[in-house]
Amino acid sequence: MRRVALAILLSILAALPAAALDRNAFTFTSYDLQLTVDPHQHGLAVEGTVQVRNSSKLPQREVVLQLSSSLRWLSILADGAEVEWLEQSYTSDIDHTGLLNEAIVKFDNALAPGASLRLTVRYSGTVTKNATRLERIGTPTNVALRSDWDEISDNFTALRGAGFVVWYPVAMDAANLARGNELFEILRDWRDREQSALLRVHVSRAPLPADEESQFAFVTNASGTSAEKSAINTEFRGVDPVIVLLADSAETTDRPGVAAYYTAAHTSFARDYMAAAEAVIPPLENWFGTPRSKVVLVELTDPNALPYDAGAYYFVPMRSVLRAAAEVALVRPVIHTIVQSPRPWIREGLATFAQALMRERQAGHRAGLAYLGQFRSSLAVAEAQSHSSLPIDEAAGANSAAPAPALGLQPLITTADEMFFRTKAAYVWWMLRDMVGDRVLQSALAKYRAADDRDSAYVQRLIEAELPAKRDLEPFFDDWVYRDRGLPQLRVDSAYVRKTLGEQTVTAVTIENLGDAWCEVPVAVGSKSGENAVRVVVPAKGKTIVRVPFESTPTQAEVNDGSVPEAERRDNVIPVSTAPAVQH
Repeated sequence: MRRVALAILLSILAALPAAALDRNAFTFTSYDLQLTVDPHQHGLAVEGTVQVRNSSKLPQREVVLQLSSSLRWLSILADGAEVEWLEQSYTSDIDHTGLLNEAIVKFDNALAPGASLRLTVRYSGTVTKNATRLERIGTPTNVALRSDWDEISDNFTALRGAGFVVWYPVAMDAANLARGNELFEILRDWRDREQSALLRVHVSRAPLPADEESQFAFVTNASGTSAEKSAINTEFRGVDPVIVLLADSAETTDRPGVAAYYTAAHTSFARDYMAAAEAVIPPLENWFGTPRSKVVLVELTDPNALPYDAGAYYFVPMRSVLRAAAEVALVRPVIHTIVQSPRPWIREGLATFAQALMRERQAGHRAGLAYLGQFRSSLAVAEAQSHSSLPIDEAAGANSAAPAPALGLQPLITTADEMFFRTKAAYVWWMLRDMVGDRVLQSALAKYRAADDRDSAYVQRLIEAELPAKRDLEPFFDDWVYRDRGLPQLRVDSAYVRKTLGEQTVTAVTIENLGDAWCEVPVAVGSKSGENAVRVVVPAKGKTIVRVPFESTPTQAEVNDGSVPEAERRDNVIPVSTAPAVQH
């Protein structure tokens, strides 16, 4: 009978137009799930309830529930009653396998807009390392597995959520990593829809064989976790959970600014990381304010896993690392304990900017610029891709001769791409620092309040209000934050020197901007004995002449010390020539 019903349901669904199935119609308002992990078998078994609400404007007859393709649906009830549902495969890169198992649940009566439904679900399967989604776009397997490290095993158990492993039910349209920015945008829209969701989870470990013993602990990025002997109860606000199982676990929670969870064998490494975190807190407090919580360090026992930050939580393989590198890495979770903002370009951009400040503190101004500069080429490629669907030059990082899909323009206030809201935004904060000075920017950041950030010009007004003389920052914010004008492309068109008094000179330098973004940039003249620089505004598609004094005769002129990202760095330095004689 059930097979007949399923066949009828399948024929009905097949006859429906594709648009009839709205995967974004429902919001998942709450989860209450019981998870059992079995490291010996790579196994995960889940049962519990999910509350969904029709957040569309139309009555809905189906709700979609998606899981990783390595998990299988076992049963689904609606408000305690049996319902008909169909399981099918659905290709999407929101899961590391690149494929989902999708349950389409059919209602006898349409669910009205705003109405809610309680679903009781049961599913199980395995979670092993899998980087299929990255491999099919050309990423080498060993590189891909460093990023997609989620798995359940005796040696390493760690699970992130949708966007990595879909171990709890979700619903969203398919996302393809090969289609420009599609994955990031779909995940952003889904997170916006689910930002108020409450994910309650009880996690336990399957019983060990009678002849085996193991001391272990679960650690998550959730507050309010309560631990039992072999399980935890935890609540995640939002849908970005991380769960780690540590065998032979240890912890340090009594330090004022940092807590750490790690394996006992790596205690000395954990202490080094904690010391590095404590070292960066005081200088960051001077810039950004007082932390609101502790930094929490959690060990990833796979030594090849790439570190992952989730707010104040930093998941990292604990091993020997240079102190300077550890300090720079730990700046990000420290900043997340200080800066709270609904805008990624502020929250994440300031974190990367602060990492550059830390490098500057460690090794000087050029080291800070070099830290930003390591991302410049990738940003230039991303900007070119966002403005064009032409193939990316192979030397710039393409792995295929096929045309690269256009990302679409990426204004900082709306982008979902980390290259923009982390890297480009960090450059924006660095340029603002150069334009207005440390004191003004620090004072403006001290007055920033996330609750007051209700329109895109809020930060601009904060900074302008701190300036001692009235200055309009609109041209900068318009080209770099509110819109995506791409990157400037600067060149020194000419540089002529004239002697003034004694050995002093003035060099007239003509700067041209071939790009579409306004910028304020340093222009320097110098010789082996030193240099002198002044700042100048160069409009998009325009030229500017600036006169730079120097104590002797300079040998070269240079535009941009690396503080302004460019589409292409070429003709930034030319020799200085003697000014031509004035014709009478």
